[in-house]
Amino acid sequence: MCTQAEFCGKALAVEHDGEVFSCDHFVYPEYRIGNINQTHLGNLAFSPRQEQFARNKSASLPGKCRSCEYLRLCYGECPKNRLLRTRSGEPGLNYLCSGLYAFYDHIGPDLVRIVQSLGRT
Repeated sequence: MCTQAEFCGKALAVEHDGEVFSCDHFVYPEYRIGNINQTHLGNLAFSPRQEQFARNKSASLPGKCRSCEYLRLCYGECPKNRLLRTRSGEPGLNYLCSGLYAFYDHIGPDLVRIVQSLGRT
């Protein structure tokens, strides 16, 4: 799933008129990357602008996320949900953060046991 991936960018949105946007959650003029009537979709998907969109997901994470022990499980989730500020006032904290953290913290020991048991089969 793109929401748990380190980078965004492969859930392009194509509108009825051929307009292509970086993501189906970001169908706004500033995220328009082209039109399939003028440019092949593959070229749009791997364009420098789309690659920058993908990198921005990780680059825009607040320090709290960067130092989180569960970063590799959520990578800040979807940027559209980064509506809060950290306690120190840094923007970009996902409103789902506390719930995701509690979930990962709760299932952590079970995941370790599952992974270990899979190694024994």
